[in-house]
Amino acid sequence: RASTKVNNNMTKTLAYAALEVNCKELHKIVINLPDMQKNSVELKVTHCGLCGSDDHLIRGDYGEYAQFPQVCGHEIVGIITEVGDNVKHLKIGQRCGVGWQSSSCHECEWCLQDNEQLCGRVKCTCCEGNIGGFSDKVRVDDSQFVFPIPDELDSAEVAPLLCGGQTVWTPLREQTKKTDKIGILGLGGLGHMAIKFAKAFGNEVVVAISSTDSKKDIAIEHGATGFISHTNDEEMQIAIGSLDFILVTIATSEKIEFEKFFSLLRPRGTMCFVGMVPKFYIDTFTMGFTMTNCTTSNTGSIKDMKEMLDFCAKNKVGATVKESPMSKINEALDELRSKQSAFRHVLVNDF
Repeated sequence: RASTKVNNNMTKTLAYAALEVNCKELHKIVINLPDMQKNSVELKVTHCGLCGSDDHLIRGDYGEYAQFPQVCGHEIVGIITEVGDNVKHLKIGQRCGVGWQSSSCHECEWCLQDNEQLCGRVKCTCCEGNIGGFSDKVRVDDSQFVFPIPDELDSAEVAPLLCGGQTVWTPLREQTKKTDKIGILGLGGLGHMAIKFAKAFGNEVVVAISSTDSKKDIAIEHGATGFISHTNDEEMQIAIGSLDFILVTIATSEKIEFEKFFSLLRPRGTMCFVGMVPKFYIDTFTMGFTMTNCTTSNTGSIKDMKEMLDFCAKNKVGATVKESPMSKINEALDELRSKQSAFRHVLVNDF
C-alpha cells in the first residue's frame, strides 16, 4: 500500500524526494506525514504540477526553505481522505487543490485585508520540511488553503493554475484594465497562462515577447494577437511606446538586459516581474519623463484563488499541459530544466 498507519499513530507515505542539495535525480522514499490537527486536511494526491520553484528548492536556490530529504510539489489536486475536527466546509471524498501557500495567521493586518500572501507567518506547501505533492498523500495544516475544484475543470489542466496560474492572475487582475495593451515577456509555463488570462479578460492587444520566433505559432494559438522577437532590433524599434503593461514571466539566474523593455511602454506604463531574476539596472531618470513603473507580484490571496477558479470554470480556461506518470518524474524534471516547454508538466499519481 502507498500509505500506512503504524502503532504510534504516525502516517507514512511514499514520495519522490531530493536526498541532497542539487541532486540530479529524485528517489522514491517512505516518509512521515505530520500529525493531523483540528484544522488539518489530508488528501490523496491524483495530480501535481511541476513548477520551476520545485527545481529551485532542489538546487538549493531558496536556502533554508529546502530541508532534505526535500519532497517538492505545490500544484496539488487530490481527493480528501481525512479532515480535522474543526473543518466543516470540506468533506471526505471531495476533489480539492492546494497551491504554494498552505497557511497564514488569519489575524494580522494583511490577512484581514485579503492579502494572506503577505502574512509574516506564511507557511509554504513544500518548504521548511513540509511534504509536498510529489507523494501519494499530503496533509495541510490550514484548511482555508484547501480549495474545492469546480466540476467544470479538468484535474490535470487545473493543477498548474494553483501556483503558476495564480502568479500571473493576480498582477493581471490588480494592475491592468480591459483597455490596456498587454505584453507577456517569456513564453514558458507562466507565459502561456498569462496570455490565456489576458485574452479571456477581454484585452484586445496581447503581445507575446520572446527571444526567437520558435514559439510564435503556439503563442498565437494561446490567444496572442501579436509577437515580438526581442533579439530583432527592427521589431523592437517598431514596438517602442506600444504597450501599457508588460508581465515578465521569465525566471532565470542569467543576466538579461531588462532595461531595453521599458522603451516598449507607453506613458504611465508598467513592467511587472513575477519571475525571479538577477539584479538589474533601472534608468529612473529616463523613466521619469514618461512616468513608467516597475512592480512585482507574489502569488495571491485566498480570495484571489477562489475568484480565479470560478472564472476559469465559467470561461473554460485551463493550462496547456503534458501529463506524465509520477514514476517518470525525473524525465519530466529534465524537460522542465531544458526550458523549451510552452506548457506545464503535470504528474499523475501512479504509486
